[in-house]
Amino acid sequence: MVCIHINFDLSHGLFIRRLNRFMALVDVGGENVYAHLPNSGRLTTALYPGARLYLRRCLSRGFRKSIYSAFASEYDDGVRVIVDAQFSNHLARETIERDLFNELADYRVVKENVKLEDSNVRLDFLLKSSSGRFYLEVKSVTHVVEGVALFPDAPTSRGRRHILELSSLMKNGFNAGMIFSVQRPDAVAVKPNANVDPEFADLLRAAVNNGLKIFSFTAVFEPPKTIRLKPNEPVFSLA
Repeated sequence: MVCIHINFDLSHGLFIRRLNRFMALVDVGGENVYAHLPNSGRLTTALYPGARLYLRRCLSRGFRKSIYSAFASEYDDGVRVIVDAQFSNHLARETIERDLFNELADYRVVKENVKLEDSNVRLDFLLKSSSGRFYLEVKSVTHVVEGVALFPDAPTSRGRRHILELSSLMKNGFNAGMIFSVQRPDAVAVKPNANVDPEFADLLRAAVNNGLKIFSFTAVFEPPKTIRLKPNEPVFSLA
């Protein structure tokens, strides 16, 4: 386990309701304002009316409707969920650069948002070592039911394409893997959500059986600015 510190300040608000996939209505100091919601998932176990929110404040609005962006939510029992799906890539890079996964210890990140030849698919990371290339895709997990983190929480055609691309890379002799970034502390296992997207679950199972490497870590947000990273937790399962 290691600790990292975020380099931005957070404001407080209360979640009122979701307006669309990427916009929420939030109470900040008694005023109803818009807040960008950087997560396309359903977030049914991460957001509810009245939930406390930790908000990033943007220095310039530009073309945005809001100066706020939702970073994390907090339940009454103190469970905090990092709802910013984009932040999971930053956390995943930290786990790689700090050698938290033994199998990736010899690799270093050489490129992010990797555009593959003859494909419209982009993958999150390209790693290299003396033994070759390693392609990685990161999945942000915020949905937990009875201690099990489940991905996805909505059908994901994009996620299915990622698995097919990773499988194709393995057929061409490259190493490939997927990192599940579990953005809350209350899960003991992580697995594909076959009830929501059975095709994703089937594709992932086939890819794992063909050599796809799976990594997982838990990100525990401790206000105001600390995040604890716990590698290899929760345990990945296909069952």
